[in-house]
Amino acid sequence: MPQLEVSTYISQIFWLITTFLSFWLIMDKIIIPRISETIEARKRKYNDFILKAEEINKKALSTLNKYEETLAAAKADAARQISENEAELKAFIAGQEAEMTKRLKQKVAEDEEKLFHEKEETLKKIEELSQTAAITVLRQLGIKNVTPSNIQKSSSTKEN
Repeated sequence: MPQLEVSTYISQIFWLITTFLSFWLIMDKIIIPRISETIEARKRKYNDFILKAEEINKKALSTLNKYEETLAAAKADAARQISENEAELKAFIAGQEAEMTKRLKQKVAEDEEKLFHEKEETLKKIEELSQTAAITVLRQLGIKNVTPSNIQKSSSTKEN
């Protein structure tokens, strides 16, 4: 075997060192810088993407906060308007109820007055009819000189 010959050791060591140094220089000057450039470019892209994502996240959070504030303001405004409308409606209903109560009391008073007058008229008519009936009965019994004033006097003396 030729690699085990002692006379070729120096030449083998020379070529080993030359080849090793050549590969080492190629790796150090060409391949490793390209790999490190690619890794750095990827890191920059990754960091850019992270920064953009953080910006978008901040904008989204800002928009969400504005939305929540607007929603809360709208809810508060709606609640305020509802309470104002309730108060207005209650006042309107109270006014209507008061007016209706007043009208009903007035109508009841008018109807009571009308009933009182009708009662008086009915009582007068009953009185007249009863006097006429009494006169007729008395005349049929043979008492001819009976007048309505006589019957009225006799009924008023009985009441006393």
